[in-house]
Amino acid sequence: MKIKKIIEGLKKEYPLSKEYKYRVGTDDGGRVIEIYNVPQKYAKKVRKKIPMRYEGFRTIVFFRVEKEKEEDDE
Repeated sequence: MKIKKIIEGLKKEYPLSKEYKYRVGTDDGGRVIEIYNVPQKYAKKVRKKIPMRYEGFRTIVFFRVEKEKEEDDE
C-alpha cells in the first residue's frame, strides 16, 4: 500500500520516538499525515524537524498535555 510506504519513508528519513503514532487522512486543505502522542515539551522540536510537506502530504504534529503530578493532601 502506498500510504504505508510513505509513512515508513517518513519514519526512516526523520526518525522520531517509537511511541509516536502516525495517521493519514484528509481535511479542507487536502491530504495530511498526522503525528500523535508527542509530549508537549517536544512538539516544537518535532515540528522543526519534520517538513511541512512530505510526498505531497501536509504534516501536522499533535501534542499531548502532560499533567503535573498532584501531591496528596494526606
